Amino acid sequence: MSTTLFKVVKSHAAPNTADRATDWRDAALCRSHPDPEMWFPKGTDAVSMADEQEAKETCRHCPVMETCRQWALETRQDHGVWGGLSERDRYNLRRRARSRSTDPAIRVQTFPSIKDAYKALTQKTGRHVLWTGGNEVRIGKARLTPNQVAWQATRRRTPVGRVFTDCETDGCVRHLNDQVVRQAREATRKATTERSAA
Repeated sequence: MSTTLFKVVKSHAAPNTADRATDWRDAALCRSHPDPEMWFPKGTDAVSMADEQEAKETCRHCPVMETCRQWALETRQDHGVWGGLSERDRYNLRRRARSRSTDPAIRVQTFPSIKDAYKALTQKTGRHVLWTGGNEVRIGKARLTPNQVAWQATRRRTPVGRVFTDCETDGCVRHLNDQVVRQAREATRKATTERSAA
């Protein structure tokens, strides 16, 4: 009679998240939904449109819908349903806001240079730099988003494509990436996958 003993080997442990601060996303209904892809429909076909409507309906019952919506608008999320708003809905809201920007109460702030805007509208907190201004600033005739201002103020090259935040902290404009960074990360991920498959 033989007995097999199993050796328990510890490998990578899951990160300890017990001490992390609670975030509004922890209470979001989409976080525990069985089909998270529903919030990111792939097109305008009937199935995608049905997914979008179902995602919006779920959002309407979510306890953090308003916070999610505001975050998506402030961080200019271009894809998916956030806070009950689709990409198209958010685009239309931003367009209407731009057309109302002639109202002195909601006028876009103007600065002589990108460095001036960055210095006036950011605040360093630990590892993060938080944007304290509105969704756009004007430098000469150009209107720039907070991410564009931060990128151009802190990097030596012009961004390629859209500038996205690469940070979980709301309003952080320090951790950014553009198309070049995203493509380099994707190439690294692909190479790692191919090596592990070989």
